[in-house]
Amino acid sequence: MLFDIAIVGGGPVGSMIAKISSSRGYKTIVFEEHDEVGIPVRCAGLVSERVIKIHGEGIINKIKGADIVFPNGREIRIGGNRVHAYVINRRIFDKSMAEEAMANGAEYRLEKKVKRINFKNGIFSIEGEKARILIGADGPKSMVAKNFSMGKLQYINAIQGYGKYDMDEQYVKIFLGNDLAPKFFAWIIPAEKARIGLGTTEKNLKQHFKKFLKNIDARVDEITSGLIPIGLRKFVRKKVALAGDAAGQVKATSGGGLYTGLMAAKILANNIENLNNYEKEYMKSIGKELQRCLLLRKIFIKLSDNSLNKFASFVEKNVDLINKYGDIDYPSIVAKQLLKSPFSFQKRKSASSQKEN
Repeated sequence: MLFDIAIVGGGPVGSMIAKISSSRGYKTIVFEEHDEVGIPVRCAGLVSERVIKIHGEGIINKIKGADIVFPNGREIRIGGNRVHAYVINRRIFDKSMAEEAMANGAEYRLEKKVKRINFKNGIFSIEGEKARILIGADGPKSMVAKNFSMGKLQYINAIQGYGKYDMDEQYVKIFLGNDLAPKFFAWIIPAEKARIGLGTTEKNLKQHFKKFLKNIDARVDEITSGLIPIGLRKFVRKKVALAGDAAGQVKATSGGGLYTGLMAAKILANNIENLNNYEKEYMKSIGKELQRCLLLRKIFIKLSDNSLNKFASFVEKNVDLINKYGDIDYPSIVAKQLLKSPFSFQKRKSASSQKEN
């Protein structure tokens, strides 16, 4: 059989594309390397209401904000009375998305790790099947991207486990510090078992994780590790398209990529016969936010622990503003508002210069 669309990767992004394309009559096949969709889980599972509106399965907890712990131990709570995020069970979320795609007619090939793709006379040959359009939704180390020379990404090494931790179940904890989690952060997310993890650009990931667990006096099991992609690959090359982590469609500020990936899946599925429109439309919409996040990350990674501790006072003075404009999908919105704040660093620096003159 000749399929219209072959998708490498059966995660939520691949399944969303499969669901939409198959519902519109396209013969769609999905190749998933694991024997079950949704495992292993390499995600903190903290998502916005926008994600829940797209697919609402697997909700575990509602989150009203975050307790940010700075290098000197100072802790500041941001959030408020409204729900800012949801904790989801990714196994349930991913599996139910795949089931919806299959219900629409998409075919899944489990335990099919795609190792080679041939392209001849306008047709892709993949693991014994043929298709006229190829989509890579196969994660940060995308084989599709590599096979078709679609660019490289940088990565944050991430690790997470599950354990008991006494905390407010309506607030996540974020830990900052270059000694703790260099150039990223550590987290604790309340769920049935607390999800405890950290990310760093350094290679000694396990050592940092052991130190963090010791600092918070916690033990974990079911430890998994993975890569968070930073940057953007080329999304389209002729009849090949990338989406989700494979394309680097991840917020460089937080590592979150579910909403940005699902948005890509929708836009891609709507432009399946004109893939160049997909890349253009995506960059005009959420793609601009990803570029802003990359800029914010460049600023963040230059901050020393001393600078982060000073930043705590700035955050404390602007809590109300952060609570009002904070948005985990669009962090640049609150960043823009903070620059307008009477307590902003930029205005304080300007005022100091005027005094000197």
